[in-house]
Amino acid sequence: MLELLHYPSVLPLLGFILGTFFGSFLNVCAYRIPIGKSVIAPRSHCPNCGTNIPWFQNFPVFTWLYQKGQARCCSFMVPIRYWLVEIAVGLVFAYLAFLYSQDLDLISLIARLIFSWIMIAVMVIDFETMIIPDRLSIGGALLGVLFCFIFPELNQMYSDPSWGLHFLSGMHSCLGLLVGSAFLYWIGVVAQIAFGREALGEGDVKLLGCIGAFCGWQGAIFSIFGGAFLGTILLLPLMFIQKFLPRGDKNNSESEIQWGAEVPFGPYLAISGIIYFAGASSVIDPWFDPILGLFYNTSEVEAF
Repeated sequence: MLELLHYPSVLPLLGFILGTFFGSFLNVCAYRIPIGKSVIAPRSHCPNCGTNIPWFQNFPVFTWLYQKGQARCCSFMVPIRYWLVEIAVGLVFAYLAFLYSQDLDLISLIARLIFSWIMIAVMVIDFETMIIPDRLSIGGALLGVLFCFIFPELNQMYSDPSWGLHFLSGMHSCLGLLVGSAFLYWIGVVAQIAFGREALGEGDVKLLGCIGAFCGWQGAIFSIFGGAFLGTILLLPLMFIQKFLPRGDKNNSESEIQWGAEVPFGPYLAISGIIYFAGASSVIDPWFDPILGLFYNTSEVEAF
């Protein structure tokens, strides 16, 4: 049985299957956390009529397709978002499992799986509610620091095990948390002064602290500019399409994205964090070497 794991396609397939189940649980969290309900009890039930959903009607991906998006207990149409989230988490887990089949160690795989799940949960909740729950941002930041303290290899620290090495790795994670959140906070302050209105929410600042705790200060800074870039290339075309296409009824026009309108920034930070932590760090980190070179000599930069 274990011999099957040596086939290149097996681990990504297992990662996809596992990811769809975690995606299904993410949908539960995205629905319950913003309204203050427990994500554990009661068991899964229809949000329309409250009927409990039996386990054989709760398989991710396939259940939604088989039932054509409609609940069996009533006429409630399950949003396609549920299906897309299960697919998205499955694909991310499959990609990380593929990296593990190449050269990623187990601890790094687990950290990336947890981090990616948190980021996708933030994306879904922030898009729908404009809220980033503290249990994801602050809780994720604390988890990132704890992971880096216990497993220094997450920060590429492979020297002989010692408490000093664990402490150094934990401090590196704290530095990422503080630099990332502080940098974004002051960007928000300057933007608020310039535009005369709040430009960034506290949730975005705390989320970037979580990203920095897992990814380090380089990943946090990359996420700021990467998130801004992603938001620009995704929102600008949509705004131009809305501008030049014929307008529908009044309700549709009121829902259009306007210049200066409030849009969630957290999802773009989260996407950038996933990109960085899923392998792009090896390409991005050398960009920061000149910055480190201002404070350290060449040998120190390589050791850092």
